[in-house]
Amino acid sequence: MARFLLGDELGHIKSLRYTQDKNGDAQETIKTILNSSQIQASVQNLAVTTSDNGSTLLAATFSSGVTSVYLLNDDEIEEYTTWKEHRLKTQQKFVGLSASSSHIFSCTSNGALRMTNLPQKKDDPTSSCITSLPTRLRDWKIIADTTKFAYGGDEVDVSIWDTERAFQPQADAEPSPPSKKRKRGDSLFLAEIWRAKNVPNDTLGLRQPVRITSLAFLDPASSATHLLAGTELGDVRLYDTRAGRRPASEFKGIGRVGGVKVVKEGLNPHEAFVSDNGSNLFSVDLRNGQIAYGYKGESSTYIYELHASIRLVGLSGAVNSIATAPSVLATTALDRFARIHSVYPLPPEPGQQQKQKGQVLEKLFTKSMPTVVVWDQRIPTAPQNEDENEAIWKNMEHVGDESDSESAPVKRKQRK
Repeated sequence: MARFLLGDELGHIKSLRYTQDKNGDAQETIKTILNSSQIQASVQNLAVTTSDNGSTLLAATFSSGVTSVYLLNDDEIEEYTTWKEHRLKTQQKFVGLSASSSHIFSCTSNGALRMTNLPQKKDDPTSSCITSLPTRLRDWKIIADTTKFAYGGDEVDVSIWDTERAFQPQADAEPSPPSKKRKRGDSLFLAEIWRAKNVPNDTLGLRQPVRITSLAFLDPASSATHLLAGTELGDVRLYDTRAGRRPASEFKGIGRVGGVKVVKEGLNPHEAFVSDNGSNLFSVDLRNGQIAYGYKGESSTYIYELHASIRLVGLSGAVNSIATAPSVLATTALDRFARIHSVYPLPPEPGQQQKQKGQVLEKLFTKSMPTVVVWDQRIPTAPQNEDENEAIWKNMEHVGDESDSESAPVKRKQRK
């Protein structure tokens, strides 16, 4: 069983549960757990964490500038604390949100970065540290231990910062002195660790614009050395910060319609998921940049000169958020559907044929347009079923003493 949490344009938060029994029969339920009609603002980001006392916390950012943290108990939700980002201006939005056991991090498109300390008790006052990043950001990500974060945007190339130094005074004000090998225009900020360099000019000698649309750390649990970036030109770039400033690999044309919308690291080795602004959602092999498989939508019928032909098309809406879980993949799309997809590991060697390809297992109509989906980070333990219990009893043998009578109870000993 997997549970996902969805936010939508009306400010609602919903719980989506997907279960599949041993016979392959699936069951899915969707339930609204927060009705934010009073807020009148869309949900822009969600993040789940576990507090120091073991409680599950859900953080949400809204288009009104409000950030709220909720206590999540099963499908019951209760407000824990809330605050507002006053630096968020009209036509700007939150581009990043992350939650740890003690802090909530949020970042806006105009570079307003905030670190808020979680209070020990509900409704206790919060304290925050703020700093400023470059503007025109489109995505922001932080690794699990919160020591480093990355961002990118319009004419803002991929950059990695040290979190502690970023919140020190004047960390964002003056770039550090340039080294002999670095041009003055490429000098780093005081808290900046690494900054990507733009790809070479095109075949006509023209500079390629920097349009970073989505970011993902390939190992967010422990490392900030490998980053994945999607661009408005439809390319997916793989960066290794130890190897240089330019992409270690660049996969052209993955985002076929309107460029890359979302990139998301997979839980299987060398796997990433990429959606574009059309109807495409792909599993990509990062070893060679090949598309392992794409997810197909419903069959559509087209009439050509008095005969009909059946053609498989992609999803009926652009995927705007992706959440990975150990066994399935959840997405939300602009067609107001939330979908559950099957996921299969990539071949052992790059270039081999992908035998099993992912499919859309279930789709649910959400009534309002969903904006974000996250996995609740819980891995349920499967209960022992009756068949397993019977197998244990069958492996036991009867052991008794010669003096035992026929009516004496039989002792059982487990076979080694």
